[in-house]
Amino acid sequence: MKRSYIYIAFFVLLIFLAGCKDTTNEEPNSSKAKENGSGEEQSKSKETEGQKEPKESPIDYKEDIGNLKVWIGGEMIVEDDQIIVEGQSNLLPGSIISSSGNSTLPIAAFMKNAEVQKDGSFRFEYPGYEGNAIIDFRLSSLGEDTTKHYGVYFNQVTGPQRYKTSQSEQYEVRASILLDANKDIPYTLPIETPKWSELPADYGESNIWMNVDVTTDHKFIYIHGKSNLLEGTWLGGDLMNATDVIVPFSYDYTNVNPDGSFALKIPYLSLRPGMYIPIQVHADQNSWDDVLAAYGEDFGKLEGDLLQTTDDGKRYLEKTIELDIPDMEPPEKVDLTVADEEIKMQVPDDLLFDFDESTLKDSSQETLDGILAELEELEPETTVHINGHTDNQGETSYNLNLSLERAESVFHYLEEHGDISHLTIHTEGYGETAPIESNEDEDGRSKNRRVEMVINPED
Repeated sequence: MKRSYIYIAFFVLLIFLAGCKDTTNEEPNSSKAKENGSGEEQSKSKETEGQKEPKESPIDYKEDIGNLKVWIGGEMIVEDDQIIVEGQSNLLPGSIISSSGNSTLPIAAFMKNAEVQKDGSFRFEYPGYEGNAIIDFRLSSLGEDTTKHYGVYFNQVTGPQRYKTSQSEQYEVRASILLDANKDIPYTLPIETPKWSELPADYGESNIWMNVDVTTDHKFIYIHGKSNLLEGTWLGGDLMNATDVIVPFSYDYTNVNPDGSFALKIPYLSLRPGMYIPIQVHADQNSWDDVLAAYGEDFGKLEGDLLQTTDDGKRYLEKTIELDIPDMEPPEKVDLTVADEEIKMQVPDDLLFDFDESTLKDSSQETLDGILAELEELEPETTVHINGHTDNQGETSYNLNLSLERAESVFHYLEEHGDISHLTIHTEGYGETAPIESNEDEDGRSKNRRVEMVINPED
């Protein structure tokens, strides 16, 4: 019996020792596996050795992204061959901003869309342009998220860049920037948030007044006004000639800003003495409830010096602007334009020259004699530049020479046929470098082929 116990004890001891041996052998192997990894893991380790883990770039989120008090800013960089807009905003990512421009370039040049990025930024690129232009940036109603957040007609938006439109209860979110032809390229312009002035003490009252400031360049008449009209009130202006006839395509209209101010930009081809602009406000062009409640559905509540009545009894407001135009009468088909003190008489080349020629046509005499009569009336020592221009067809160097030869031909005629010795006259050829219209089509090219008499040149 004792021998049986001894065998059993011996057998248990063997099992115990065997278990200890297995455990002892496994631990070093396990430790080694953890240190070195499996063959597959070692291979991966070699592949990634020396490589840095990619890091996500931190996004500079604006604290007020998505705020209903919307702002659109940034800057525009104007270079020789391109215009770049680096925009900033607090708009929702994915919002669409649409741009449009008023310039001599084709309309499509500034008609673009840009998507707002996660940090509120957006970007536009346009072709190079040296003239004056107004470029607008509008928040688009495209996108379900944008519409839900800001309202179908942006009626949930606040801030100084929200404007009433001509339609009742419909707003737009807009920022604008003015390209300045007088600046030396390259230059940078900020996209600024408007700072509205304090409301007039009689804002919204029935006795309406308007004060205006008028300037011109060689393409537009700019009217900047202040009034006590309610925000959103519609008003417009047409260029009229001395015989009270509307000048075709020379008009603009707008809605009054939140502080009673307004701005009109009226295009024109040529000015003549006696031209004027009536700024008018009509009841049937206004649909905002607060405007009609204050002024009456038919403007029956209005009063004051600006109130007028048509022959059929309709009441409207009118502020007449007499334009300060030089007392000059250029020949027919010669355009007269004014920018501050600078006056231009622009003569289409086909009135003076045959195609590709610099010798004056016989039929040019009547046109040049009419111009000469105006130049002879100028004050002594007045500076006059006679500048030749072409379109962009042909070689640049050839166009430069042709434009100079044409300018000199005009000067020699004026010198030989009249008395201009009291004037300081220079001739210059600009070739294709100073277009006033797009060279994309023949209509624009025909306007660019011209000779200009520039009186009191700015530069």
